[in-house]
Amino acid sequence: MSRGSADAARVESYLHPMDGVDVRGWPFLRAPLRLRVWVTTAVVGALAVPLLTNELGHGSTSGAPVLTGLLLVLLSIVNVELGRLLEGGASDSQRPHKGLSAWAFASALLLPTPWLLPVVAITYAHAWWRGLRVATWKWIGSAAYVVLAGVAASLVAHRVMADEPDLMHGSGFLGLATVVTAAAAFLGVETLLFHGSAYLNEAGDEGWLRQTLATWSFYLTEAGVLLVGGLSAAIWTGGGWFVVLLAPVYLITQRAALHEPLRERAEYDEKTRALRFESWRRLSVQGAARCARRGQPWCLIFADLDHFKDFNEAWGHLVGDEALALVADAIRAEVRDNDLLGRFGGEEFSVMLPDVTAAEATAIAERIRCRVATTSFPGAGAITISLGVAAVGADEGAVEFVEVLSAADRALFTAKNDGRDRIRTVALDAA
Repeated sequence: MSRGSADAARVESYLHPMDGVDVRGWPFLRAPLRLRVWVTTAVVGALAVPLLTNELGHGSTSGAPVLTGLLLVLLSIVNVELGRLLEGGASDSQRPHKGLSAWAFASALLLPTPWLLPVVAITYAHAWWRGLRVATWKWIGSAAYVVLAGVAASLVAHRVMADEPDLMHGSGFLGLATVVTAAAAFLGVETLLFHGSAYLNEAGDEGWLRQTLATWSFYLTEAGVLLVGGLSAAIWTGGGWFVVLLAPVYLITQRAALHEPLRERAEYDEKTRALRFESWRRLSVQGAARCARRGQPWCLIFADLDHFKDFNEAWGHLVGDEALALVADAIRAEVRDNDLLGRFGGEEFSVMLPDVTAAEATAIAERIRCRVATTSFPGAGAITISLGVAAVGADEGAVEFVEVLSAADRALFTAKNDGRDRIRTVALDAA
């Protein structure tokens, strides 16, 4: 099959993924059934549960509900516009809700649960209008998750605070306990729901979300966002318009929320979600130093796809990019969570394995080779991979990282010269 016909077939598979059904306008229908059930259930629940829990939630603020709701929407608008200002007016498709959970959380503390529906709907609509672009069904699902998390927070707040409208009543300790426990409930439900989306969907479509949910910084940032919403709610119940003085806090929160996506974009390769080489090298040097201090062995793996240029010429670079992502997933499946996977460049990958012997690293490399060889790639035929392993023994002490890097590169070169689709291992003293 020629490259042109292969690309045409690839496009056709996107336009018509289900026999006899044209779903070009319905990306949601291309998602796995289990995910569609999850998201649909969440959306239906988000529409019904707030109405059913009207009498069970907190929402007993002394302020007029309409005025309070309008204030929360206004604060959300200010929040999004500050974010746009910090980003230079650019939109970011990789932040699920740009701090919008703060205002859903504040609504849960200040208003009856049905108010979550208009507050979340308007704040999400404004963020969409101002340039945030993700798949529509993901955006709707995200809003539903936030509504359900808000209901959970409201129910917890009612259990702690009962019908007291002032979160700053007395010493404020009860209000503080209310905000903290309700925020924990909000974050717990939100995390569960987003994990459902991340792991019920195909890995290739939710790589960024899975990666984000696996980092502690996401939860710290989200907790900070929720506490800003809780502080805003407390000031509104106790000090009214003093909430306007929180504008600098919103700015700081936006900077924190913006920093993490920018850091990830700088450190991770977008195609494969592997570390960029400079980030990988920096973290690997630190890992090697830790192993030297602890008297532990460590190894490096260099891997290179065989004849990948021919694959690109036959099937096109878009298909080639998808193949690279599948290879990265295959490697990731055979290493541990604390191992470091990097993209060296082109079709080359690098892995740093702390506290692993030469024999163990060779076994890992063999599993990677077998998994890649048996992976189903777009196009025709299989893809093979050659790997070079460089090992540093536990008794070697501090070793120059570049020496081990060069040894792994030479081992890979030997594997290529010996016929490809194989592994060559070299100990440091043999480098």
